[in-house]
Amino acid sequence: MSDKKELFLVLIICFIGFIIWKIYYTSYEKNYTIGEVVRKATGLKSGTAIKFEFYYQGRKIEGGTGMGDYSVRVGDRYVIEFSKEKLDLSEALLYYPVPDTVEIKVPWEGWAEVPKELKQYRRKRMEIFGFYDLLFGD
Repeated sequence: MSDKKELFLVLIICFIGFIIWKIYYTSYEKNYTIGEVVRKATGLKSGTAIKFEFYYQGRKIEGGTGMGDYSVRVGDRYVIEFSKEKLDLSEALLYYPVPDTVEIKVPWEGWAEVPKELKQYRRKRMEIFGFYDLLFGD
């Protein structure tokens, strides 16, 4: 098989895998809470990921998210999107930072959507070379 065909096949497989993951991830009902970055981890080929903690119904949950092009420090707080049914499916929404000056009470179950008080701090999304907001909106 030629190199071009192999590359094309790999791209198709990656695209199909991405679509399957998105369908799986979006099939769960999501809630939102606030989490804190506890450490950064750099993989050999995977880039930099952050590890974060958040609380749901009094339990401390840990998760991880790829950092991408965002500037993130240990101790920063972000809105966390998580599945109520499968708590290991969580993602830090790095485009929703929560400044230390914001005092907001998180409900026991989290929020059904990102609260208005936090939406004002939303940053431009960096995915797809910074064109995510232009292509897909909010």
